[in-house]
Amino acid sequence: MLWLPAIAGADAKPAFTAGPAIVGTPVVGSILTVAATWTGDPVPTVKYTWGRCPPTGNTCKKIGGAEAAQYTVTTSDVGSSLAAVVELKNKAGTLTATTAPTAVVMAPPPPPPPPPPPPPRQDPPAPASAPLVPAAPAPVSAPSKAPPPTLLRPFPVVRIRGYVATAGARITLLSVRGPRSAGITVRCVGKGCPVASLSLPRAPARLHPFERFLRAGTRLEVSVGRPGRIGKYTSFLIRANRRPLRTDRCLMPGRSRPTRCPAS
Repeated sequence: MLWLPAIAGADAKPAFTAGPAIVGTPVVGSILTVAATWTGDPVPTVKYTWGRCPPTGNTCKKIGGAEAAQYTVTTSDVGSSLAAVVELKNKAGTLTATTAPTAVVMAPPPPPPPPPPPPPRQDPPAPASAPLVPAAPAPVSAPSKAPPPTLLRPFPVVRIRGYVATAGARITLLSVRGPRSAGITVRCVGKGCPVASLSLPRAPARLHPFERFLRAGTRLEVSVGRPGRIGKYTSFLIRANRRPLRTDRCLMPGRSRPTRCPAS
């Protein structure tokens, strides 16, 4: 982690290196995410605008309040497709790109009907002359012991780089390295957050929305995991005139709170 005084250099206009594209299934209740990577110096600010489009046209109507990297599909979207406009801007220029529209949004399938109740059990009456004999207790088998969970391999690495400032820190790099089978979730808490949360389907990735100036008191929580495996949790608390306070923990399968990593 390197923290140096800012060095003046040539400005570079924003440019997309991948995407933008919408990730997710367009079904009511699901969460769609705009996935994209870009370059630019200074680090560009990013603006998202979601639109609702007709099934056979490309004239999309802006969805009020949908200005984040993620969008939750609603019943108002049924029968339409969705698209998003991504705008990158720095003092060297502005670049705008539009994603391809999704498939037509579908309503979620109705839940299956409950199974019919089983018929009542009727035991045959015992003969009058037969003595009543208590039933033998059923043998109890010992529960099978599940194998302990193992770490993600290779175990994820979260990197941060930037410059300290009197009111916070300028982040120039925030990235995650790890297996492609692992998903990434970022949660931002504080008044200076560009977005409240961000989800990416796989690693490695750069977390571009957070590569900017962040106020002191802002907290970033990065989680990298896969079902059935021990994942990675890293948090950064932005401080004034000091390096961010970093905490590294592990995420156990089926648990939401991070804990100390087991000895490997």
